Amino acid sequence: MFAVIFGLFGLIIGSFLNVLILRGGVRSLAGRSSCMSCKKEILWYDLLPILSWMFLRGKCRFCKSKISAQYLLVELITALLFAVIGASTIPILFKLFALPIIAILIAISVYDLRHTIIPDAWVWTFNALAFSSIFLPMLWSGPRLFDVGVSVLAGISTALPLFLLWLVSRGRWMGLGDAKLALGIGWLLGPFYGMIALFFAFIIGAAVSVFILLPFPYIVRFSKKVALLRQGFEGQGIARLSNASQRITMKSEVPFGPFLVSACLLVWITQMYGIPLPFLWQ
Repeated sequence: MFAVIFGLFGLIIGSFLNVLILRGGVRSLAGRSSCMSCKKEILWYDLLPILSWMFLRGKCRFCKSKISAQYLLVELITALLFAVIGASTIPILFKLFALPIIAILIAISVYDLRHTIIPDAWVWTFNALAFSSIFLPMLWSGPRLFDVGVSVLAGISTALPLFLLWLVSRGRWMGLGDAKLALGIGWLLGPFYGMIALFFAFIIGAAVSVFILLPFPYIVRFSKKVALLRQGFEGQGIARLSNASQRITMKSEVPFGPFLVSACLLVWITQMYGIPLPFLWQ
């Protein structure tokens, strides 16, 4: 039952996240949504999560321009992750606390994919929530200063490798925003699982990068779509590539934030469900 309720709530939050991602730093969150092409206000029944996009077949009702698949994907992913949290056996307080963390991580991931930057306000909001999660178990077990100290250091130890990569390369290999994000991941997951998430992020990033660099025709086409997706999602008309035929190469800038978020959620959710992770040394 919780899974259904949380999933439906996730659809609503996913719709809001799309507004936050698209308007963040550009325009106020207040006001009616409008088409990015013809600027006409979107009718209320065209704002229904998932259903409106599918009914309109991904096109504006008025000018028939493409509506980004980002709307559909963000709503689906948010609903799915919220449902997964709702179906878990963790206490309800932890479930409610997990929802805003999931939401801000999705926003960070998609925004980084679009702009290759993580807004400071968003990453520090996540860090504040992650840091607060250190103290939640104390509601049941009482204060444990040693555990708190270890958890605080977990954030620093998880962020340190990325910070050093940023420092040594002067920002060419890694963005400072990724190190800030890793700080919160360490606080959220703890010292051991924080480092595991960091390791998984590099593995996921390497796998995705190798895949889109392979010279097979269908992968080249996929790579072009990824390039367009990262530059503003096809059909949005925001920061699109100057040459639509461009594909991702070894010199392309690939955001690391989505890989960090994916790895964090993977490790975090497996912890909730008590699923053992397959470690190479076992």
